[in-house]
Amino acid sequence: MPSFVWSRDPSEAFREPYEYGGQEQFAREAVAVVAHLKERYATVESRFSRSDTSTQRAVWMLQVDALSALSDALELLEEKHFRVVSRLFRDVVETLDASYYFALAGNAATRNLAKWYENEVISHRVFREFVQKHQGPERAESLRALYSDLSKYTHRTFRALSMSYLLGPNDTAIYDGFRPKEPMYILPHVVSFAYAMLAGLVKRFVQFAVDTGQLSAKQETALWAKCLEVETVPRRFGFGSGRLRRGPEMPLDEAS
Repeated sequence: MPSFVWSRDPSEAFREPYEYGGQEQFAREAVAVVAHLKERYATVESRFSRSDTSTQRAVWMLQVDALSALSDALELLEEKHFRVVSRLFRDVVETLDASYYFALAGNAATRNLAKWYENEVISHRVFREFVQKHQGPERAESLRALYSDLSKYTHRTFRALSMSYLLGPNDTAIYDGFRPKEPMYILPHVVSFAYAMLAGLVKRFVQFAVDTGQLSAKQETALWAKCLEVETVPRRFGFGSGRLRRGPEMPLDEAS
């Protein structure tokens, strides 16, 4: 994929954040992908009646919600609002996973689908158990670990909050939100990290859309061909030919 951010590890993005050209290219491409997907999903909305309690409607509604969250996240990140964006990470994963479960679990999901339409919460554990049964314990454990990691941003653990604080004079913590018009107080690390996270989530959305029959493989190929730029903005920092070494990296686990 043209922008290297599409395959970038979030922890590496946090350590080497000054890849502004690559991030801007990713933002353009991701916005285009989301806009194209919105057009696709909009063609389906008139098919469902108010009383429809089908699997198809549930899958469509859940994926539309996840798509809306991705759209909001990209827009918010353009304004450097990392904290709000980070709350959406788990939301997107949880919503997509619910759509996947309802679409592919068949009769096993019938009771939970009825509960969902009755406004009950279907635990993410139900989806992980479905994955464990059909894809194995290793895949289920990786999903559990991902969900646990993303939950830290939802529940605002100390380190999740500390990621976006600056270190001021005498080792004091500085909150950038009190200085919204001063770019120097916005840590580029968290913005870079969030773009890498969103890259993975957008790809996950497209894959789930194909897996659940919302997109065909042919439509997926056309989507990427239409929305991705031909030339890749080259990386500037890190290891590799022609790159600069900025200095000591900032490890993600030492962000606080």
